Amino acid sequence: MNSFYSLIDTWFARKLRYPTQQTALLRKIVDRIRNSLELKVVLQTAVDEVTALLKLDRCIFFWYFKDLQRVQVVCERLTGDHSSHLGHHPLSQFGSAAPLIEMGDLVVSVGQLSRPMGLDLIWRRLALQTDHASPNSPNAESNADILGAPANLLVPVRGRERSVGFIACLSDQPRRWTSAEVEFMQAIAQQVEIAVRQAQLYEKMQKQAQREKLINQITTQTRQSLDLNTILVKAIAHLLNALKVDRCLVRLIEIPDDDSYSTWGLETPGINQTVYHRRNLFEVCRSSLSSSIDYFDPNGPITQWVMQHRQPVLIPDVAEDHRIGSTNVEYMLARIKSSLVVPVKANGSLLGILYLNQCSYVRYWTRDDQKLAQAVADQLAISIKQARLYAQSRRQAAESAEQARELSETLRHLQQTQAQLIQSEKMSSLGQMVAGIAHEINNPVSFIYGNIPYVEQYVQSLLRLIEAYETHSPETVEELEGLVREIELDFLVKDLPRILESMRSGANRIREIVLSLRSFSRLDEANCKSANINDGLDSTLLVLQSHIKPDIQIIQRYGDIPLVECYPRQLNQVFMNLLMNAIESLNHPQPDPKIISITTERMLDDVIDGHWVRITITDNGCGIPYDVQPKVFEPFFTTKKTGQGAGLGLTVSYQTVVNQHQGLLSFESEPGQGSKFVVEIPAKHSDLRVRNRNLYLFSRINPPATSVNPREAIAKRNLS
Repeated sequence: MNSFYSLIDTWFARKLRYPTQQTALLRKIVDRIRNSLELKVVLQTAVDEVTALLKLDRCIFFWYFKDLQRVQVVCERLTGDHSSHLGHHPLSQFGSAAPLIEMGDLVVSVGQLSRPMGLDLIWRRLALQTDHASPNSPNAESNADILGAPANLLVPVRGRERSVGFIACLSDQPRRWTSAEVEFMQAIAQQVEIAVRQAQLYEKMQKQAQREKLINQITTQTRQSLDLNTILVKAIAHLLNALKVDRCLVRLIEIPDDDSYSTWGLETPGINQTVYHRRNLFEVCRSSLSSSIDYFDPNGPITQWVMQHRQPVLIPDVAEDHRIGSTNVEYMLARIKSSLVVPVKANGSLLGILYLNQCSYVRYWTRDDQKLAQAVADQLAISIKQARLYAQSRRQAAESAEQARELSETLRHLQQTQAQLIQSEKMSSLGQMVAGIAHEINNPVSFIYGNIPYVEQYVQSLLRLIEAYETHSPETVEELEGLVREIELDFLVKDLPRILESMRSGANRIREIVLSLRSFSRLDEANCKSANINDGLDSTLLVLQSHIKPDIQIIQRYGDIPLVECYPRQLNQVFMNLLMNAIESLNHPQPDPKIISITTERMLDDVIDGHWVRITITDNGCGIPYDVQPKVFEPFFTTKKTGQGAGLGLTVSYQTVVNQHQGLLSFESEPGQGSKFVVEIPAKHSDLRVRNRNLYLFSRINPPATSVNPREAIAKRNLS
């Protein structure tokens, strides 16, 4: 009997080409398996080699996940007409072998095999010779139909966390597996375990590198731009590529102020994605899919669960999740089959929620998927906090800038008010002084002017008396003749009337000057009244007569202008400042003639259809340098020597014309060619339409997007 058993062992040894060849063959297969560090390549190589060696109909490699009670077929080798079984399958699909697979044991199934009675002991002994089989063990020779194969050999492969692998040798016909075949497959399984551990280590390093690369990309983007929209969009775009999901969304829990909806394209290597954004929700999806933002439910069951528990949610199949159900409209419209939801939190505060959705197939999320998604969520939490801190600092900076602007504006108003007060006080003092002088002069001048007619009458009477004496008493004594010769009576009689006429003319001139001074000071008139601009210019020229040198020619071109509703005293001061500047510019050495031209004209405004008056004062003096022109209206700015000017003349003139009379004051100047100042005043500055008209002009000169001083804009305005 022993010799018979030896004969059987020899027969099976020949089946595997002798033990020495078996060892060489095993080494060859192991070398091919270890030729790659990629897990899928390792497993596929093992399946291909086993199929060829044992002449199998099919050979597959699958992982069993105990926590999911599911089997994933990752590699297969098919011969003949067989359908593929790649993918996930429930454990129950493996029939009676399911308990053995669950325990991770060796499974040997021979199928329904008819054999002679004498050979039954042989097959029994072969089964007992295996290290993993005994007559009473569950994995002993059995009949388990797996994936349609009546005869199969399942060899466990360990070395992976939370799952057990199996090399499944499948035969379409009943088949007895020899001890040599079982031992050979166990030896291959041991080598595959080593290769799996190495591949897992390599894959782990790759996943770690991928996570670090993705985190570095997000960190770099955060450093390059603290714009939260940009950070979120690019982060979920990278995550979508890294995990090869179909949709990636992130929702901010705190709603920003932005209520916009925008769509734009984002090109990534090899994949065309589309980005959607609405309010606090961002989505990146494959270009073949439409946006799911419109029907995203912010109060959906998964969102509420994550907000309540602050824990990730893994949903391999949404149809089997009791929280979602098969009739959920949101998931049906978005065509979501699998979902991974991760909270974005920092320091216990929930900042957002990250959604990873698979639409093309049911996906069972791995630990590496969870680690990568969690790493991105953690980095997003940091980025969100930094972006919000940056936005807060920008808001504070904007508020500070606004406060600084308001303070600057207040300071400018204070400077203008100070300038106006100083000039007003100066004008008030000057007006009072002028009025006082005019009053004091007026009394004696009036007395002289009023008594000149009487003096003339008396002189004429005396002259007639002398003439009568000469007629009636032609003979005179020598003493009287000497007196007549001494006083030159004939000349005195002729010159005395002329002297009296000159006195009359002088007194009249003094009287006119007094009236002009009173008209200039306007102390005896109301603050605002209708006045003749031409008269105001004449009064100003009369006051400045002592400053006008003989070589300066004044050209007056007065037009037929209407009465202007104005403050005469302040307006006369404007004319005095402008004329005084023109006179001073002509005091510099320059060739003759020195000309100051004053023009007044009526102007019809085409904006409000109202009457305006334009006063143009032009000189051919030294002009204003270009670097000084932007500053001419600034308070206390002057180019004169210390003590010669306060820098308030043009500032007060501008405030008087623009603010007080709702007019415009502008100028043009070429250095060395002279200057032209233009005053435009409405006939009725109290009209509301005038104010609206000025706002319209300012909006055309200074667009709202830019901040320009109105004085500079008016100075640059085209006077044509």
